[in-house]
Amino acid sequence: LNTFTLLGLSLAVGVVVDDAIMVMENIFRHAEEGKPRVRAAREGTAEIAFAALSATLAVVAIFAPVIFMRGVIGKFFLQFGVTLSVAVLLSYLEAVTLAPARCAQFLNVSRERRGRLGALVDRAFARLAASYRRVLALGLRHPVTVLLCGALLFAAAVAVFWTLPSEFVPSQDQSRLLVRLQTAVGSDLSETNRLFQRAETFINARPEVARTMAAVGGFGGTGVNTGMMFITLRPPADRALTQSGFAAALRRELNSYPGCKAVVQDLSQQGFTAQRGFPVEFSVRGPDWDRLVALSAGLRQRLEATGLVQDLDSDYRVGMPELQLEPDRDRAADRGVALAEVASTLNVLVGGARVGKYSSGGRRIDVRMRLMKEQRSRPEDLDRLFVRGAGGAFIPLSAVTRRNEAPALQAVTRKDRERAISLFANVARGASQADALAAVEKIGASLPLGYRAVLGGASATYRESMGSLVFALVLGIAVAYMVLASQFNSFLHPITVLTILPLSVAGAAFTLLIFGKTLNIFSMIGLLLLMGIVKKNSIILVDYAGVKRREGLDACAAMLAAAPVRLRPILMTSASTMMAALPAALGLGPGSETRTPMALGVIGGLILSTALSLLVVPAFYVVADRVKTALAARLFAGAAPRPAATSSAGEASAS
Repeated sequence: LNTFTLLGLSLAVGVVVDDAIMVMENIFRHAEEGKPRVRAAREGTAEIAFAALSATLAVVAIFAPVIFMRGVIGKFFLQFGVTLSVAVLLSYLEAVTLAPARCAQFLNVSRERRGRLGALVDRAFARLAASYRRVLALGLRHPVTVLLCGALLFAAAVAVFWTLPSEFVPSQDQSRLLVRLQTAVGSDLSETNRLFQRAETFINARPEVARTMAAVGGFGGTGVNTGMMFITLRPPADRALTQSGFAAALRRELNSYPGCKAVVQDLSQQGFTAQRGFPVEFSVRGPDWDRLVALSAGLRQRLEATGLVQDLDSDYRVGMPELQLEPDRDRAADRGVALAEVASTLNVLVGGARVGKYSSGGRRIDVRMRLMKEQRSRPEDLDRLFVRGAGGAFIPLSAVTRRNEAPALQAVTRKDRERAISLFANVARGASQADALAAVEKIGASLPLGYRAVLGGASATYRESMGSLVFALVLGIAVAYMVLASQFNSFLHPITVLTILPLSVAGAAFTLLIFGKTLNIFSMIGLLLLMGIVKKNSIILVDYAGVKRREGLDACAAMLAAAPVRLRPILMTSASTMMAALPAALGLGPGSETRTPMALGVIGGLILSTALSLLVVPAFYVVADRVKTALAARLFAGAAPRPAATSSAGEASAS
């Protein structure tokens, strides 16, 4: 049980009843025609069993390519797909066995036993079916126009998809924040602690904060001028500001302190990645360290100038300045000073050395000697040190050494056996992760030969996951076509069934745009599920139209006869699926930020695809039949034997 399996189970609530609805509705229709219950159950099930099986396998087929998804997201999607597929397969087994058995024993279609509500619903469905038949007849008189309108709608949906902001996972209000504070280079521990105490005073005074924990000092070799603060906020219902709003206020306040740089991190972005968990993570790699430092600094400035990121930080740290003493070998040789004497003098007086031991309470304790703190805290203090030269003379240390002050590196970092400097950032308000990563790749492409920008962490996972999702979506449609082609024993009917997919995508795109949601892995799950669900409506229509064709009707008459009959099960199955997705779409409870885009995509896609499938699928069915008939007539005409040439006009006329 995890987030993805529970999502699969919650959505399966609406999907697993679809087969039973189709079977029971068809049995009910046969019983309304006056057939006995057992006969109605037997014939009604036999008539709809093929369509129910096709619809079930179409749902399973759309999730089969999920097996080939790579990375950690592939593992989660596999669990989601297996959960939903097994549930749907079991629901079909129940629909063709237990559901008919129950109907054969308990079904009662007597209108006398219905109440006012039942009679009202019956009259409403009858009026709706009659109205739908009139609209469908009008649409089938102009099927090409209907298809063109559907194509224009799909083109608009594609344009909407390009404008939708894209990200890996949506930010969740988990009431947790991590703040990284860095003071100026050269700050000692007391100065860093003073700034931390000032930050703690401000944060603890805020009504949104429940508790904090601060740790001051170097982490991972970053030095004493850094530290971290973990902030736990009160539950969302008990505070006026959202987590993102409080983070923005915190960022403004802490960065206003002189000599302080604050990076506020949303910990909800760390769920599927390693490293630091920032939505924008990449490393600049190359052979020469000094040039790598310059290139990473330039890339950082250009990325900041785009305005797409905030809290831009790097793992490159310049430590406190250090005093480097380089021996002057010529001058030391002139004065008879050994280099070992210089080293030992500095080691003992500045670093300290053990010169003895003493006993106390049965324990042996070291005695260490070095200069007092006030005698070794400044570079000028070394001018008062002497070393022993030739003949025992004391030579000033400054006479045999050269002094140089330079900042010291904390570490030289590497990734994949290359020298690398990593950069981390949050996405700026109003921007998207996709835009920020596109800017990183564009700027990284301008690096000189031998140097490159490589995405990592959440950024690399985002790229890999979105590519795998698109692959799974395309392959799922191909697998669904092959499954439907094998069941219908036709190359054309599966295309008719799949014409509903673009309209479902359009509905999902418009819904996400209206509600201001992003395109992320959860909304992509909704699209994947939508592809499996919406084909059911088309399968029900095409299957029953095929039955009418075998009775001798042409394509247009067959659709006019089949579509009004199948209207009721189509509306019932769509409504049941939407009702199952409604609680997740309402965004109730913690973690709703991940569930809402998926549920909204499913509901929006179902509403539009259900409404338009009742017109577009019949129109495509009729147009495809006309094209097929015209091609067959042309091929037959081309294959017919030509009249034989004769010597007389009469014989030619006879021929």
